[in-house]
Amino acid sequence: MATQTNSNTKLGLLVLSGLFLFILTLYIIGKNQNMFGSSYRLKARFSEVNGLMKGNNIRFSGIQAGTVKSIRIIDDTTIEVLMLINNDLQPFIRTNASAAIGTEGLIGNKIINITPGKGNAPVAEDGTMLNTHRVVNTDDMLQTLSKTNENIATISEGLKQTIRRINSSSALWRLLDDSSLPANTRSALSHIRQASANADRLTGDLQDLISDVKKEKAPLECCSPTPPSPTNSTSPSKTSGKPAHRPARPPKASTQP
Repeated sequence: MATQTNSNTKLGLLVLSGLFLFILTLYIIGKNQNMFGSSYRLKARFSEVNGLMKGNNIRFSGIQAGTVKSIRIIDDTTIEVLMLINNDLQPFIRTNASAAIGTEGLIGNKIINITPGKGNAPVAEDGTMLNTHRVVNTDDMLQTLSKTNENIATISEGLKQTIRRINSSSALWRLLDDSSLPANTRSALSHIRQASANADRLTGDLQDLISDVKKEKAPLECCSPTPPSPTNSTSPSKTSGKPAHRPARPPKASTQP
């Protein structure tokens, strides 16, 4: 009888332990999915969700903030996502915040990252539509890497053809094998330096000549006579073309008595 009682006690404890673990597991899952506790709703609209699913996590500045409640197609270019956000974060999420779809790690699940906006703005209430922006995801990076690989392959093929043409060019190798090439190059460089020095001297001579011309021109301008100013009166002989009439002299007084 005592043995049966101990067996029933152990069985009861085992059942209670299993039930407790089951309830704890449900609570943890429900808390992660915001099934328990208070929350409010925010909305965001995207042109594409890149594999985002119901139940994916939402983060605000890297902190777990909630989960995706539902995903609804508005039209062929707009998809609306309903988010459940913990009430504890409501005072910090404002209407100028921006949402974007990202990835947990490099190839993890899709998440929504909410980034705070700059400046003051009202607190986002229940049902507020947040702004969205697009970030570079893994698919875009892979496409860019694919194009880069194609470009590198094209460039390497061109380089290979160029090297083949250089190797097959006998004239180029004869030119490079010419022993007089270094001496000719040095001579050409020497002539170029000499021509540059001659050009500098010619420029200096021209500047000196222009300076001398300016110095000789200045005294001539200072010493040149000024032309007489025209007057309104004209000579009578010039106007009439005849000699000017002289007035008659008065007769001399007689000296006899």
